[in-house]
Amino acid sequence: MQTQIDPCHAAGSDGLPPHVTRVTRSALPGEVAAEENTLLSTDPPAISLERAAEIAEEVFGVRGQFRALSSERDANFHLRLADGTQALLKITNAREDRAVTAMQTKALIHLAAVAPELPVQRICTTRRGEPWEIVTEASGEDHVVRLLTYLDGTMLVGATAGPELHRGIGSLLARVTKGLRGFFHPAAGHELQWDMKHAAKLRPLLGAVDDAELQRRLTRMLDRFDAEIAPKLPLLRAQIVHNDLNPHNVVVDNPLATRPTGVIDFGDMVHTPLACDLAVACSYHLGSGKDPLHPVAEIVGGYASVLPLEREEIDLLPELIQLRHMTTLAISAWRAARYPENAGYILRNAPASLRGLDCIDQIGTRETAALLRQAVETARGE
Repeated sequence: MQTQIDPCHAAGSDGLPPHVTRVTRSALPGEVAAEENTLLSTDPPAISLERAAEIAEEVFGVRGQFRALSSERDANFHLRLADGTQALLKITNAREDRAVTAMQTKALIHLAAVAPELPVQRICTTRRGEPWEIVTEASGEDHVVRLLTYLDGTMLVGATAGPELHRGIGSLLARVTKGLRGFFHPAAGHELQWDMKHAAKLRPLLGAVDDAELQRRLTRMLDRFDAEIAPKLPLLRAQIVHNDLNPHNVVVDNPLATRPTGVIDFGDMVHTPLACDLAVACSYHLGSGKDPLHPVAEIVGGYASVLPLEREEIDLLPELIQLRHMTTLAISAWRAARYPENAGYILRNAPASLRGLDCIDQIGTRETAALLRQAVETARGE
C-alpha cells in the first residue's frame, strides 16, 4: 500500500489541512455547517464503485477491489488491495460540517499518538501527506475523502456473546474514553440529534411514529426528560466521546465472541456527559429471561474497573439507556417515512429498542440503578 499511516500528522489549528488536488480551498469551521435534521434528511453521496476507484487512485495512490458499504450519511467503500491489505474509503456527505469531519479525523490521530495500543482505525495519508482531501464531483458538491485502515474480524452484530464479552466491551469503551480525555476540538459542541442532551428536539419527529400509544409513551418520556433529567446533565462529567458503541461498531474475536478486538466509526463523536456515552453502549445489551440486566451490569462493571463512575452517573444510567431507545425509535421512524426504499436498514434496531424500553420499565429505574451500583461496587472490590 503506497499510503502510509501517519498518526502524528498535525493539521492546522483550525483542523483543516492545505488545499490539494481537484478542489476549491477548504472552508473554515462553520462555513459549511448544516443543521442536524437537514443532514438526517440528506441522501448519502451517489458515488459509484468506478468513481470510488478513481478517487482512491488519484488521491491516495491505491488500487484494488471495491465493495460498497451501507451508511446513513456517507458513501463508504471496503477496499482490498492485491496483496490482501484492506482499507476503508470514506466519502463524506456534502452537508456534513467540515469542522466536524476534521474533529473525527484528528481524534483518531490523537488516539494513535497517546494510546497506540487501542484497537481503532488509523488515518492513512494522501499522496501529498495530508489526512484527507476535498473532491469536487460533477454535481458541483464537495466531499471530504479519507482512507482508513480496516479492522478485520467478526462484527458483534453477527456474533454470539460469550460469558466475558460484555465486561470487555465496558473496559474497552472506558479505555477509548480515557484516550480521548486530553483531546478537544472547536467542533466538539456541534449539535447532533443522536446526542442525548438534545433529546428535547426530538418532539417534531414523533409525528412519524405510526403507533399512537407508542407516540404518547415517547411524549411522556420527553416530558420527564425536560423536567427531571435535562437539568442534571450539566452537573455530570463531560468530554469528547465516541457516542455510538453499537454492535455494528464493535469488532470481536470470533462468531462465539469472548472479547472485543476493535472499535470503529467515530462519526457521532460529540462533547457530552460520560454517562450518556456509557448508556449508548449499554442500551444494545439488555437481555431476556430471568436476568435481563446481567449483560448491562457486566458492561458497567467493566467500564468502572478502568474509569470509576460517580453515584450521580450511575443513578441516571437507566433513564439514559431508555432515552437512547427513544431516540432510536423517533429518528428511525422519521427517516423510514422519508426514505421508504431503505426502511428495512433504517428500522433494524426498532424492535430491540421497544424491548429495551419495556425491560427497564418492568424492572423499574430505581431497581435498575441499584443493580448497576452493585456491579460498580463489585468492580471496585467492595
